[in-house]
Amino acid sequence: MNAVVSGEQGFDLNALRTRARIGAHVVWDHLTQPKAVTGGDVPWCAEAITPEWLTAMLCRESPGAAVTGVAVAGGSSGSSVRRRIEVTYNEAGRGAGLPAVFFAKTTPTLLTRLSSAMAAAKEGAFFRDIRPELPIEAPHLYVSVHDRRSGRSLHLFGDLVASRRASFCNWKTPISRAQAEEIVDTLATFHGRFLDSPRFEDTLRWLPRYESFVSTGERDGVRAGHDQAMVAAADLIPADVTARKDDIYPLMMRGLTVHAELPRTLLHSDVHLGNWYITGDGHMGLCDWALVCRGHWSRDFAYAVSTTLEVADRRAWEQDLLRRYLDRMEEIAGVRIPFDEAWRHYRRQTFAALLMWTPTLCHPPTMPDMQPEAMSLEMIRRITAAISDLDSFNSWH
Repeated sequence: MNAVVSGEQGFDLNALRTRARIGAHVVWDHLTQPKAVTGGDVPWCAEAITPEWLTAMLCRESPGAAVTGVAVAGGSSGSSVRRRIEVTYNEAGRGAGLPAVFFAKTTPTLLTRLSSAMAAAKEGAFFRDIRPELPIEAPHLYVSVHDRRSGRSLHLFGDLVASRRASFCNWKTPISRAQAEEIVDTLATFHGRFLDSPRFEDTLRWLPRYESFVSTGERDGVRAGHDQAMVAAADLIPADVTARKDDIYPLMMRGLTVHAELPRTLLHSDVHLGNWYITGDGHMGLCDWALVCRGHWSRDFAYAVSTTLEVADRRAWEQDLLRRYLDRMEEIAGVRIPFDEAWRHYRRQTFAALLMWTPTLCHPPTMPDMQPEAMSLEMIRRITAAISDLDSFNSWH
């Protein structure tokens, strides 16, 4: 079990009211165990899904089709609760070739609702408005429902294990050079397509700015978690990084200026190793778009490279990968970013990458226990090694 940060948290009145309201709904849901029956219902957990609800959501375009059974299988828990959903149909449904295996993301607890439910609408909007135009390997979203007042949310994805023979990456997953190149190509594909897009002020105004994500983390106490984790994981952190640990948070905040000063693009924002999967034919796919936003491309690049690769591989490949990324960006966006400028941004954004993982090792009380301890420790080891190797503390000089 990961450590929990102690100490008082400073919440404003509106935040307290939101927590109280959502907490009351969570208690009510657990006491009454309501079932989702009509299309207007939002299931509070995977077990609340009924054949009637799935019929309303999945069979609209297949006359006569109906779901006759639904079973909830195994899964995992973190910022959301994930479950495998197995569905059976009547003859018309089977004849229509409707999918029978799904992957559900739900928010049945107070902490999952506080950490993920508010992002549910944005993830659903990404799959509705943006995903169809991106030629990348990513999941297919069949159903997205959420209720802001209660914090309930549910996303029903196609099961990648069944449809793509996918395996999901963890801290033990080796990434080959070819797969690393596919990772940066994937980033360049959506970064290039949306670089300085006028749609950010039009049809994509719903995309938050990256800075707002950082502000939410500050409110939720991530700095206290970060400070505690730098002590808890000290044995894995290079000595020069530990010596300047008090500078990390201020330099992460200083790194935010790039988002305001330079053109923004579409960011996934959470491109660590655990959100990539490998298809049966060896290709890299990217899932969990809950933190999608708009910001500077270097935030995603630094986070992906510093977490997906073993330290020795990152040292050997990072310059070539950055050059490849810049070439792809030029092909797609028609903009050439000088290597020296890009390298400087890469070095500076390693602090933001680290702040995504230290609070998962020592999480604030407002956040769920989102990651296995071994995963958190390995990501901290990799990112702090990058900070040391890249001399990131001096990247503004």
